Amino acid sequence: MDSCFADIMVEFLAVAFHNILYYASVYPKNVFETRRKYNIVVYQCIHPEIKQYIDLCLKSASECLKAGQLHRIIFSVTNNKYEPLMKFVFDVSKNETFDDINDAYLVQVEQNLRAFCLQLSALSDKFRSLPEDVSFTINLHTTESTAVSMATNPDFEEFPLVEVSELTQDTDIIVPIRSFPIRRFKLDTYIEMPTT
Repeated sequence: MDSCFADIMVEFLAVAFHNILYYASVYPKNVFETRRKYNIVVYQCIHPEIKQYIDLCLKSASECLKAGQLHRIIFSVTNNKYEPLMKFVFDVSKNETFDDINDAYLVQVEQNLRAFCLQLSALSDKFRSLPEDVSFTINLHTTESTAVSMATNPDFEEFPLVEVSELTQDTDIIVPIRSFPIRRFKLDTYIEMPTT
């Protein structure tokens, strides 16, 4: 796996997750502070337990990315029964048209990451219909062998992966956010709004 890609993805996912929490009003606005990333203002939750949970999820995601075994990340805004109200999906696939010379300094990658954040802000009207008592979950789609490998790794003892039997849901609405290459990989991002 391209370690540059893994680093870029984990950094981007951290920004995306915190901004989703902010725009979905999962927590009060006063637990967020503004930061500059990708040359724009973004939000970061300053609550220590929330930050720790996201950081531990991202540590697991990084390990899966470095092993080349992370195919999808789903950040779900859930109701008080932990049923998804909206899913932010990050699909990772191979970039068949990768060229070392094209975007060698990652300028286009940064522009695409900035565009994602701006589009997320523009889509904030989609969050207005969410109830007040929402929460969130983060799901990593990886292979069983990677999950077993991480379960036996002492670095992940404090935050083990928990296998979830996937339940399929009908989706009425899919809102594309952005699709773009990051070196040898391609990232497709979209929102799924399950049928109620």
